[in-house]
Amino acid sequence: MISVAGETLNGQRLIEFRLGHEAESEQGLAVERAELLVRAEVRSRRPRFTLWAFTVAGNGSETRVGPLAGAARGAGRAWQRLDVTRAARQWAARGARAPLRLLLDCSGCAGRVRLRLGGAAAARPLLRLTLAARAARRRRALDCDAAARGGCCRQTYYVSFRALGWDDWIVAPEGYYANYCRGACAPFLNYHAQVVEAARLERAACCAPVRFSALSLIYFGADSNIIKRDLPEMVVEECDCP
Repeated sequence: MISVAGETLNGQRLIEFRLGHEAESEQGLAVERAELLVRAEVRSRRPRFTLWAFTVAGNGSETRVGPLAGAARGAGRAWQRLDVTRAARQWAARGARAPLRLLLDCSGCAGRVRLRLGGAAAARPLLRLTLAARAARRRRALDCDAAARGGCCRQTYYVSFRALGWDDWIVAPEGYYANYCRGACAPFLNYHAQVVEAARLERAACCAPVRFSALSLIYFGADSNIIKRDLPEMVVEECDCP
């Protein structure tokens, strides 16, 4: 999501979230969960504060505060998290053509907590959307559930960052399909034949990855800024017998 600092309302700065070109779709978005991350710079020990996020509708003189989008009590970490699923779903249901506009308010922040709503992109508010799963267009012949029995195929394998305990520093995604290759290469579909042929040729055809794709990772860096990095060859897309 692209975050920009918008206009002000009653002296408070609004934040807007727009879809990037890569996320735009004529079919719309099916939002499963939405989380707003806001960086708070705490200037006192153990401050007690509550963040409130409200939707904002209209423009110019017609700008008005809408329903409560989410709330969260301040925590010790720099990045505060607010569940704004309901507001994001309503925004997506309207087509997400216009930006999602939010007003942030803070009870107990005055003089003790500063919210970073603008400045460098790595410190701006972030809206993390989890979309409902859709049927993926895949070449089913590559997958083990559709391949010939015992033949070389791609086995789907999901890595959950939450299960690994990495969700405290990885913002998105929550996990990914790494996948791996398994099975024998024709015509050696049984172990005995493959061993004999390997001894004769001093090598054996091996079911292995022949095509990969990258993984886009968003995470907190050492300075608590948000970093986006594309990691090459993280997802096995296709297996064959090279």
